[in-house]
Amino acid sequence: MGKVFGVALCLLAVNVYAEEVSSDFSFNGKLGVSPYTGLLGVEIQKGKWSLGLGVPGNLSIKRYMHANEDSVFYGVYWSQYKDNSYDDYEQGAYFDSYERKSYGVGAGYIWLWESGWNVSTGLSVGEFEKQYSNSNFTLTEDGIRIDLELSVGYKF
Repeated sequence: MGKVFGVALCLLAVNVYAEEVSSDFSFNGKLGVSPYTGLLGVEIQKGKWSLGLGVPGNLSIKRYMHANEDSVFYGVYWSQYKDNSYDDYEQGAYFDSYERKSYGVGAGYIWLWESGWNVSTGLSVGEFEKQYSNSNFTLTEDGIRIDLELSVGYKF
């Protein structure tokens, strides 16, 4: 999966060189379920490219086919979440710390209205690693997951 992520990042980089870039920035506040911006985030967009930042610990790069209208998009994402007050059992053992890391690639569609409101949906595939820890040992789980994006935003 790491090779797929690398190839996708290279494809994104190649497209940067070949297109005109607008000098205008826009911001899109997002709320919903998204591997790109988490539960609550913002996309900073210039032309067809956006950088996404979100909670809990999401970072992404997207490319839209059209800059300020309904559009297909594709992108890459990375996220990390840590909970030092975790208090639960996993596989019969008690853990007091939890950490999750994930990254992946995906595509989707955004519907953008003239008012600035928008809705995004999409699918992503990525790798994840979960670590549960206590004072004696660490349990690690990893795998591949498919994520659905469904978010509402306001672009200004």
